[in-house]
Amino acid sequence: MIEAYASQLIQAPVDVVWDRVGGFDSLPRWHPGIVSSERVAHPGPGAGPLRRLTTRAGEVFLEARLEHDAHARSYAYAMLEGPLPVRDYHAKLRVTPVTATGQTFIEWSATFNPKPGHEAEALARRVRDEILTPGLTGLAHTFLPPTGRAPTPDRAWRR
Repeated sequence: MIEAYASQLIQAPVDVVWDRVGGFDSLPRWHPGIVSSERVAHPGPGAGPLRRLTTRAGEVFLEARLEHDAHARSYAYAMLEGPLPVRDYHAKLRVTPVTATGQTFIEWSATFNPKPGHEAEALARRVRDEILTPGLTGLAHTFLPPTGRAPTPDRAWRR
């Protein structure tokens, strides 16, 4: 089993961050690589709700929520189908308060087995660098103040 891991410090209170990421279908709100998330009818008993994610590149992932703990501010899911050459893919997203500063620490990790013929460490870097890290960086950017031009000074004083 191989692991990919990413973390980020967010400049916002933990409850605000959890409100943004805690919904299983919330990825399009904050992950720059995900354009849609739709609920899929569950075929029968087993894992929790299913979501179908579509990336900007048109790749499609089918994932099942395994656990959701609003009190601990975390959820876990399994990838059932997708373009990654992996088996047994399980991921967890967890949001924690930084009590000294009022910021939030978020971590996202995934464990999986590479399919035969795929190098484990390269695959772990790919998951970290193409999915986890860009997602957390995108989330952090949703809490930054908007950038724009500096306000134009009032010119009435020149008259």
